[in-house]
This record gives sequence, C-alpha cells and structure tokens, in this order.
Amino acid sequence: MLITNMNRQKAEWKRKGWSIPELRGKKQEWYNIVVELIQQIGSNSIVDQNSTPTLTTTNTYPWHTYAPFLKGVGLVSNRSGFLSLSDIGHEFFKMPSKGVLATLLHDKYRLFGEVLSYLVSSPKTVEDVDKELCRDYCLDWANLSNTRRRMDWLEVLEFIESVGNRKWGLTEKGKTFFEKWELITPDVMDAQANGDDESTIEPAPAEINDLLLKLKENPLLHNKRNTYNIWVPSPNRIENLRTIVQFSLERVSRADLFKFIEDEFTLKPSSVESMMPFLRADGLLEEVGRNIYVSTPAAKAWCNSGNDLDFIRILHSNKRFVGEMIESAQTVVTRNDIYAEAKKYGLNVEKSRWIMGFLLEAGLLEETQYLHVKATPLGLKFLQELPLMKPPEKSEDASLTADSDTTVIVSKPSADLLFEKLSISARDPLAESKASGVAFEESIAAIFLYMGFDSKRVGGAGNTDVIVRWKDTDGKTITAIVDGKSKSSGTVTHTDISDVAIETHKEKNNAEYVAIIGPGFSGDTIKNHARKKGFALITDAELIDIAKNSQILGLSLSEISTLFKVPNGLAQLNELISTKKREQDILTLVISTFKQEQDAMESLSARDLYFLLRGIDLSPSLEELINAFETLSKDEIGILTQVKKASSTENTTYEIQGEIHCVNRLRALANAIEKGLS
Repeated sequence: MLITNMNRQKAEWKRKGWSIPELRGKKQEWYNIVVELIQQIGSNSIVDQNSTPTLTTTNTYPWHTYAPFLKGVGLVSNRSGFLSLSDIGHEFFKMPSKGVLATLLHDKYRLFGEVLSYLVSSPKTVEDVDKELCRDYCLDWANLSNTRRRMDWLEVLEFIESVGNRKWGLTEKGKTFFEKWELITPDVMDAQANGDDESTIEPAPAEINDLLLKLKENPLLHNKRNTYNIWVPSPNRIENLRTIVQFSLERVSRADLFKFIEDEFTLKPSSVESMMPFLRADGLLEEVGRNIYVSTPAAKAWCNSGNDLDFIRILHSNKRFVGEMIESAQTVVTRNDIYAEAKKYGLNVEKSRWIMGFLLEAGLLEETQYLHVKATPLGLKFLQELPLMKPPEKSEDASLTADSDTTVIVSKPSADLLFEKLSISARDPLAESKASGVAFEESIAAIFLYMGFDSKRVGGAGNTDVIVRWKDTDGKTITAIVDGKSKSSGTVTHTDISDVAIETHKEKNNAEYVAIIGPGFSGDTIKNHARKKGFALITDAELIDIAKNSQILGLSLSEISTLFKVPNGLAQLNELISTKKREQDILTLVISTFKQEQDAMESLSARDLYFLLRGIDLSPSLEELINAFETLSKDEIGILTQVKKASSTENTTYEIQGEIHCVNRLRALANAIEKGLS
C-alpha cells in the first residue's frame, strides 16, 4: 500500500534509518536466535553483557554482540547497564512471529518493504533488484551488501523464495504484507530535490522548541552558544549523526559507544575521540554518570521526528553562527564573505565550513555558482523562527576578562579556545593559514603555559619544536623537548620520526625528557621504538584531558610532568588523576551527607558516614573518610568543626558550620592570588 501524501512520505523517509545492524550467526538461524534471545531476556534481564547466552545455534557470542540488532529493531532497551525488554519486546515475547519481526524491520529501516515491489511483476536476481533500487531512489551504494541484507531477511522471514536461476519471487506471505505495509515511492527523492514549500516546515518538538524559547526570552544566553570544533564522518553527515544519537537513546558506556562508532563508520579511536566535545557541547549527548552517555531529550525528539531541520534547531541553540549564517546569505555572497562574518562571532574558516555543510545538506543554503552561496526559500522561511545573535562587540579570544568585582581571571572560553586550536591544528598542518605544523607547535606551547610550565615554541631548522621547563621539588630546573607532528591522516607512524634529529635537539637543549605529540600513533613499531628510545608518545586528546584536569584538580607541575616519563608515565598520571577525582567526589559526598543528616544526628563521625555510605556506588573506605574529615577540618578550610574528640580518630564527631563564609573566603583568596599573578 503506497503512501499517497508526499509530506508524510518525506517524514517517514527521514524517520527511518539506513543500515540494518548485523546479527551474528548463520542466516538460516537468525529468526530462532532472535526468539531465543528475547525469551532469555524476558525471563530475566541481562546484567553482564559480556556473558554469553545459551542458544541452540552452532556458534554463540556475548550479549553485547547481539544487543545492537535487538535495540535497533526496538525489542530491547539498555537501562543503566541492564538489557531488558521494551513494550514491543514484551509483545513479541508473548507471541513471537516472523511477520511481526518483518514489520519491525520495515518500520525501522528504509527500503525494506519497498524491495517487495520489485518482485511483484516477476522474479529477479539480487543484482536486478539492487540496480532498480539504486536507479529509482538515487542511491550510490558501492556494492550489493545493503540490498542483499534486506533480501536475506525477507528470505529468512519467508516473504521471498528462490525460484531458480538465482532469482527470487514473492511468497503468499510476501504478497499479503506487500498489500498491507505502507510503502514510500521513489517520488520522495524528487520532492526532496525540488525543495520544500512553507507548509512542509513542521513545528519543532516541545523539547527543541524549549531551547529556542529560552534564547528568545533571554538574549544573554546567546553568549553561552559555543564555538567548539566540529567533526563528523562523511558523507551524509546529518544522517550519520542521527545514527550515533539513535544508538545512545538508552544509556551506553563510553567504550560501547566508541566501539559502535568505530565499527559503523570504520574510524580510528582518535577520530571518535575528536567527535566527543562536539556531540556534548552541541546538545546531542550528555554524560549522566562516569563515562556513561545518553542522548539529550532534544536529540531524542529529533530521532523521533527524523527532520533535518530539528537537528539545525538544536545546533543553532548551542552553537554560534548557525541561523546567523543563513541571515548573512539572504542574497548571493561568496564563501569568503561568510567566513569574514563568522570571524566576528569567534569562528574560524574550518568551523564555518562545517556549519555551511550542514545547512547545505538540510536544504537551507544552496551553491548558486562556484564558491557562492545563497539562502534557499526554505532557509529564508526557516530563519524567521530563529532567535538571532548580534555580532559580539569584542573578540571572544581575549585571555583575560573582568568580573563584577573587577577581579581579573582566566576565562573558560579562553581555555576552550586553546583546546580547540590544539585539536584542529593536530589534524590540519596548515591550520590558521600558517606554515606547515606552526599552528600545532604554537598550540602545544600554549597548553603547557596554561598548565603553569615555562614553555615556548622554538621551531626552525636545527632545533626542537617546543621547549618546556619546570623546577622539581628540590628546585632544580628540568627541561623537556617536544616534537609536534600534525597529520591530516590522523596518525603518526615511525617513518615520521627522525631519531638523529631528536637526539641532536635533546643534547643541544640539555633536556632530560623527550615527547612526541600528535593526533594518534599507528602500529606497534612506533610505540616499541619510542619506548626503547625513551620518547613519550602523547596524543592531543590526552594532552587536553591532562590540561583540563590540571585546573580542576590543582595538579602540581611535578605531578603533571610524570607524562614525560617512559614507559609508564602517562599511565601513572592517569591513575593519579583518577585517585584525585575520587578524593574530590568523596569530599563532595561527605558535605552533601552532612547537609542531609546533620539535623537528625547533630554531629557525625567518619564511622557514622562509613555505615551510611557503604551501600552506594562510590562506597568510600573508612580510611578515605578519615582523610576527607581531616582535610575539611583544617584551619585553612574549616568547613567541619570538631564537636567531640574520641580516643579513636574515626569516632571523633564533627558538624558543618559557616559553609557560605568558608566558600566565599576560599574564593576571595583564589581571586586575590589570580589578580596578583595577572
């Protein structure tokens, strides 16, 4: 049954996904595998997804291997690590059938049921069906795998059958469902190519509309729209983003999310790492636990609508110069004109290109001729609903700003800008239109300065790229040289490194340590060689993470400099960071528990808190709680005041007093120090 309303066809087309997830196992066993998996989950939710289910098939795999398919068709959900049945899954559990599973696949993925329409008139080979699909729906599929995956499932579910000569025809079941299913016609491609009229701009879902309303009602929020770097796998970048968001509709661990993105788009871990700041800053993913991510409510609403304009609405709400780019292209303008305007908002050429790419994909901009763009009629209509920002009067790049008390502090946007520049220049040797590698070397030096080191870029023939110096605990000056390797490929190999040059630079600068910094390092050869030579290999992502934690945790230069030590310096530093984060979490937990329990218990001891908190995830030990009490009761902090001293430290009781005064005093002290250093 064909969908006759074109707007509805377009909505359905956008709502569905492209790639049917792989189901491991023999094709003939697929349906039985699904049924048995659902029966086991229905009987008892799966906690350990690394365990392996008991199946009657010849080969079995861990639960996390089957989960993407089961989640993709909507049979299961992953809540806080528990794999459990969805409402649809419960229905399938009660009454499994091949027709129900086929209908789920048709509802979730494009061109599943539509394949049947090519077999109504006469049987065809997979090659014949693929050729006609690609012709009618303007597809650029490089091989038969997409069509074959759909026809394999239709065969397994008894909708098509072999009729000889490698040809396939419809079964009676296939004919019945062909008449029943709603199908999308190839006309949808022509309708999308011809653009939309005003009636096709669907209202934003409530979750997305709320973002725009906040911007409209409070123009000061425009200043919080970010200028982060953007990176998304090509082509079809908006669709690829939606695939990632859909995978994260339920909570997912960082490791599982990274593996999915790497496998789905054939990416290296360093490339996936570079996506994370964008996905979070632009309102698509949020961290709801330590290394646990989930799609934001707005992103979930976009997945439900399947509307590219909803993605642009989310992007505009979180990133600068999105709707403003459409406004600047109301008449034909050159790309350079756009880039010049973007600079006023704090965006460089590369970020502007990415935003322009999204707007072109969404049909809001069009290229009228080479290097010239203009807003489409759809873009101009869409623009009317967006609250727009005026260009900032002063550059956001300034490293110092003044607060209401005229105290000079280092601003967060300045730190973010440093991190963005490092990430961009690590993969763009000619970033900022400078000579090869210069922008990356400058960014490396700036990051070490940000952390408190004496750092400068040297560069030039016959010398190292960056020199980093600091004093150890004995007051001795220590020197490290840094070789920056900016690679558009995203990886540094052993052939990119010259031992002779590095050793010469090390001797020339009387350096104790050597580090090579790049976007990623490929293969064991370079890692083994660096370990043998004593060269520390550090990625830009690792350096950014260390820089962020240096400020958050107050790491000393002696602690940070552990990263230069080979072979285990980075591992030791990461362990130290993890320990300090736990200490901070415990301090927060102690204070919050005091606030909750003090009224009832008047005063509390470390042992009291140990029994109160031993059942939670953080579960601090008694020794950790004693250390936290000692820290918080020190004279220079003083938020905990001793009430009754006991013979054993863990039984000494405390109460919270003057917490607001304590916080203000510590903040005033920090401001005074920063002002003196400025």
